[in-house]
Amino acid sequence: MLRYLCFLSLTIGCSTVALAQAVPPTPVSPAACRAAGLERAWFTQLSFDRGHGRLLGIFMHVSAIQSHTVFQVSHEGKRFVFSQRDRDAFGKEIGVAGAKQAAESKAEEIKKAMAGAGQSDAIAPAVESHVVPKITIYASSERGGMHALDGETGRTLWTASIGNPTYATSIPAANDKYVAMTNGSTLYIMRSGDGSVVWTKPMVGAPGSGPALTEDFVFIPMVNGQVESLSLDKPKLPAGIYKSFGRTWLQPVVSSSSVAWTTESGSLYVALAHASGLRFRMKASDAINSSAAFLAPDKVFVNSIDGYLYCIGESKGNILWRFSAGEPIAHTPVTIGNTVYTISERGNMFAIDVETASERWVAGGIADFLAGNEKRLYCLDSRGNLAVLDAANGTRVGTVPSVPADMPFSNRQTDRVFLVSSTGLLQCLHEVNLPWPVVHFQIEPQKKPAAVALPKKSEEKSNQPAENDPLGPAGGSKPPAGGADPFAEPAKPAAPAAAGGDPFAPKP
Repeated sequence: MLRYLCFLSLTIGCSTVALAQAVPPTPVSPAACRAAGLERAWFTQLSFDRGHGRLLGIFMHVSAIQSHTVFQVSHEGKRFVFSQRDRDAFGKEIGVAGAKQAAESKAEEIKKAMAGAGQSDAIAPAVESHVVPKITIYASSERGGMHALDGETGRTLWTASIGNPTYATSIPAANDKYVAMTNGSTLYIMRSGDGSVVWTKPMVGAPGSGPALTEDFVFIPMVNGQVESLSLDKPKLPAGIYKSFGRTWLQPVVSSSSVAWTTESGSLYVALAHASGLRFRMKASDAINSSAAFLAPDKVFVNSIDGYLYCIGESKGNILWRFSAGEPIAHTPVTIGNTVYTISERGNMFAIDVETASERWVAGGIADFLAGNEKRLYCLDSRGNLAVLDAANGTRVGTVPSVPADMPFSNRQTDRVFLVSSTGLLQCLHEVNLPWPVVHFQIEPQKKPAAVALPKKSEEKSNQPAENDPLGPAGGSKPPAGGADPFAEPAKPAAPAAAGGDPFAPKP
């Protein structure tokens, strides 16, 4: 009987745990957010469920060429926002000038209301302008599903399904024109506007991770260590092959002029982003199990299991300095301003000065970095809580308990905090006093060389020899000092004019 009761208790306990695990995650409450100085911007459920595969990963693209301007008027704790995308009564966008005029009219309206309330010396509230870049989030599922969202509002832009749902799918990558992902050994290039497939191409080997996109090329890392490069606009051209020592299991990262990837053998490779060619290779003394990170204008950071954080020159590959954490490091470094942050395998987060390579502070119990700015850092601690750290000294200033983020997404480009669940729940948080995104890292488009214009006829004349050149043209320059030009053609005598008549009149 006792054995039966023990078995029954164990069964009930296991069932309770299973039911607890089966309960889908819920969004973080607004009260918990406010306690940490945060505000929930939006949350959404991605368009796939467990029956159609779980979430595989997300990729965020911050455009450097697409943006919109908003004007904000603040008064008594309220914000009045006017965007150039707002529409008038005829359904036409009002534009930047229209949004500015609407904001100024609102400020004058508030001033008049204050004067009517007895505040004769009332001043109209200031009109603030913000340029908001276009931020797009791309999420892929295990079954080949793709979901594109507006990073500012969480609005769904489009959904698509590619390839064979039984084949392995990769994390997506994107630029302003295209989105890339692999399904099996086939590469798919889609339009970023609507998700339609532009072209596909089978790869030589098996992809080891998701691709990387520059403005001109797509880079696909292979399990055997090589990286294939294809032109986005001319896919029929032969693929460029970069051979690496060791296997490539991590997605390459891109800067304005370079592409970097790491291998498990401890090598870092940096290639050109807009042309064929390898910049350099750096070899660490142990394996590298994390991606590299760029810091504009010319620095690359990478961590290694040997316990060092390396700072490398992006153009030449020279090691500028290295910082010893004294323990293995397997997290991708994060750069904000003049500080680089790295997390060791023991959960210690180090803040290192970029210029001097000196340690500013270290905080314990940190599992992953989520987002941050120059004043605050938002991380997941070892207990699954959202920890808010002071960027100046690393002290904890707030906590949001038990956030649903079993797939930590490290946002190294803006200050937005994204909580990602493997079931497809996606939430976006931001600081209360920062309603607009603060961009830390942005990939600038390639600067095209200016076209050389052919000189016009008037310019050709101005490029003729100088006035004192004896070989200059007879009709366009003055003769040299001392007399007429000896090289000029003799002048023809003019026909005598008829007395009292038109010299050009016909003869009788």
